Amino acid sequence: MVKIVYVGFGIVSQGLAEIILDAHSILPTSKETEIQTVGILDTMKGSKMDANGINMQEVLANAQKGDYSLLTENILDISKAIQEVQADIIIEASFTDIKTGQPAISHIEAALKSNKHVVTTNKGPFAVAYEEIFKLAKERNKTVAIEGTVISGTPIINVLNTGLLGAQITAVSGIMNGTSNYILTEMESGMSYEKALSQAQELGYAEADPTSDVEGLDTLAKVLILGNVVFNTQLLQEEIEVSGISKITLADIKEATSNNMRYKLIGQVWKDSQGKVQGAVRPKLVPMEDSLYGISGATNALKITSSILGDTTIIGAGAGKAETGFALYNDIISIVNG
Repeated sequence: MVKIVYVGFGIVSQGLAEIILDAHSILPTSKETEIQTVGILDTMKGSKMDANGINMQEVLANAQKGDYSLLTENILDISKAIQEVQADIIIEASFTDIKTGQPAISHIEAALKSNKHVVTTNKGPFAVAYEEIFKLAKERNKTVAIEGTVISGTPIINVLNTGLLGAQITAVSGIMNGTSNYILTEMESGMSYEKALSQAQELGYAEADPTSDVEGLDTLAKVLILGNVVFNTQLLQEEIEVSGISKITLADIKEATSNNMRYKLIGQVWKDSQGKVQGAVRPKLVPMEDSLYGISGATNALKITSSILGDTTIIGAGAGKAETGFALYNDIISIVNG
């Protein structure tokens, strides 16, 4: 049996919990391992710890109605609770802060120091402390799995780490934020930026405060992660040029269309002619022959450029409850399989 604890019980954690319930709490491994939730830690919604297992069917049924009354415990020292609980894997899904990486860094460190694996979709810790976290994981002989940090359920991290070994990657660029891409797509049909943003919020693509999405900060975090994954380099946020889409007008969109081009918010990480790793986030005009041209709506795509294969483009959902939950689920299975 594998015992897990959720740190943060928002939409992502609930997506994972639903997938586990649909699978009758049995992981599709060679030994059909049972998975049991022994803790939920959330400073806003409430917490619940039970060494014998939490009835997740009841918790989720209530959560769908916005009712978290079953999370009766008020646990404020999350890191201490992580250290003390008897569990195998911590699901770190607390809120993201890409400037400090906290409180998620503290949560991850607490898990590793108490000999627990970590799976997470939280970008913040790896935007600022990637090397330190993975060094600690190696020292403790534990796994930190981050597949969902870049393109949600689309398996880009595993592809970069194992699928393209020896391809001599020179650059990675792409559409890494579904909200921005959705807005730009709607503007092509004549919708104003303000209306498209409002519609994205109604559909759940954008937060009430959309700054991170539309001003490129979410994409920046992913660029910082890719710098580490692809080039083993910790780029500094202040050294990366970042601009978003909020200043793009309908006139700009119309002119681009007349020239058979489209605006896309592109995150990039690459090696320059001197071999130095660079990063950037900015709106770019993408020509019709580019593989990123046809990516519309909230879809994400990453173009991997290598000396041997040229351009390889991976396309998939960049957000969503089930999609992001699946990234966590797949990482759990990988850990259990060893």
